[in-house]
Amino acid sequence: MAKRDEEFYRRAEAFIERMLAEAPTAATQLGDHRYDDRLGRHTREDIARQKGLLEEALRELRELLPEDLSPEGRIDREVMLGIVKSFLRDFERIRGYERDPGYYSGECLEGIFALVVRDFAPLPERLRSVLGRLREVPRVLEEGKGNIIPEEVPRVWCEVAIESASQGIALFTTLIPALAEHAPKIKRELLSASKEAAAAMEEYVSFLKNEVLPKASGDFAVGKELFEEMLRENHMLDYTADELYELGWELFRETQEEMERVAAGVNPDKSAREILEEAKEDHPTAEELLDAYRREMERAKRFVIERGIVSIPEGERLRLEPTPPFLAPVIPYAAYMPPGPLEAVQEGIFLVTPIPPDAPEEVKRERLRGHNWVEIPVTAVHEAYPGHHLQLCYANRVGKLPRKLAGFLSSLFVEGWAFYCEELMERLGFIEEPIQQLGRLAGQLWRAARIILDVSLHCRGMSVEEGVEFLVKEAGLARANALAEVRRYTSSPTRPMSYLVGKLEILELIDEFKAKKPGASLRELHDAILSCGSLPPKLMRACLLA
Repeated sequence: MAKRDEEFYRRAEAFIERMLAEAPTAATQLGDHRYDDRLGRHTREDIARQKGLLEEALRELRELLPEDLSPEGRIDREVMLGIVKSFLRDFERIRGYERDPGYYSGECLEGIFALVVRDFAPLPERLRSVLGRLREVPRVLEEGKGNIIPEEVPRVWCEVAIESASQGIALFTTLIPALAEHAPKIKRELLSASKEAAAAMEEYVSFLKNEVLPKASGDFAVGKELFEEMLRENHMLDYTADELYELGWELFRETQEEMERVAAGVNPDKSAREILEEAKEDHPTAEELLDAYRREMERAKRFVIERGIVSIPEGERLRLEPTPPFLAPVIPYAAYMPPGPLEAVQEGIFLVTPIPPDAPEEVKRERLRGHNWVEIPVTAVHEAYPGHHLQLCYANRVGKLPRKLAGFLSSLFVEGWAFYCEELMERLGFIEEPIQQLGRLAGQLWRAARIILDVSLHCRGMSVEEGVEFLVKEAGLARANALAEVRRYTSSPTRPMSYLVGKLEILELIDEFKAKKPGASLRELHDAILSCGSLPPKLMRACLLA
């Protein structure tokens, strides 16, 4: 260990400790359960204090020169510097606390849902923490109402917040009262606090509809300068926005050509789009949906073990659950909730968005078509094995605390790995039917479209509706699902590009590793890569090839 490593890790962990106390729901997400009965504080004084902590951490990290640290310490310093700068950028320039109404309702709903869905302690114990957070909901929403500047709120963010908060009320009126039966000693308090939280959320929705939405005229786009800064500092990429845009179109056209080549082998009389549209009619029923995903998830795990693709981390577990209604507006199909790096039990949660039973028949049909048998095996690979779940369980066991947080800096490796796994598992025979290969390529077309839309929405003046039209017309998404996608892109600049760009970066890294260790098996290669954590590929290169 170099002479100042000990000092760096002491300072880094002291900063993380202070920030977790300021962000209780983030602490829960990481697996630190000391603050499970609290929500964050959001008065102007609180925001100033939190910003001050970040500025202090930035000064301290800059005082520690990289040449005084070990190679491992240098990498972890870069991670911490990037995270602190990213959080400061959020405070100073994105300003979600003033511009995003979902910032407050999301903290309440997701903070409570995390305690319900994560099985890290006996349910009655978790419900005591739920009670604490329920009591904090009215305060958080009042602080939000005091901070939001209606004229600076992008209309799309307000619409998403209204929809999510409206659906989230059921958490307080239905789910918590049902769970209260398992905690008879505090049942009355849970019911009372749930009722007050529901009333506060209803009032917040009314505030958004009547006072914010009519004035909401802010711009969701971050602009070219900030977008390129995020590419450089979060993802450590050298692309300009224009270069990224051109790359997106190049990959889009290449994938279209490959799709038509594969389609000719499936049915020479039909286009790829026509074949895939017909395939959407082959899907499980709404009642069978979750079991269908669960079976494919388990089949993928067996395949990974039998083929020696990558080692399975000891003690990992994966549980499949329906997506809660308040997250459905931005998760049209499926998603993954990782275990926290500080969690004793590494159990991930695979979320699958069910078909709303009260939706119109046409909506039900459209949603089911998105959960077809061409897509389900690919999704299981991406979200579960050897995709997100496997990779993030590895990352949670790597190095000291700063390294475990690398995924907060950049989504490039995390999303790139899961997407890389789709083609890998096709090449190895898990996805073996030509029509499934066509489906996998359709997913790649969608990821190339994400690169184009990421730049277009944030740097080229594209509107939400134009983005939706593009996904429907060019990538073949159903309109409802395209809307959910584009809404998410508006609030996550540079994340949409990270799937396909991340995959390309990983393929380059693999070529370099093979050149250095030509005799390495597939398992050795993948184990070595995953043992670096969720680093941006530029830092992973330093870790893997040093």
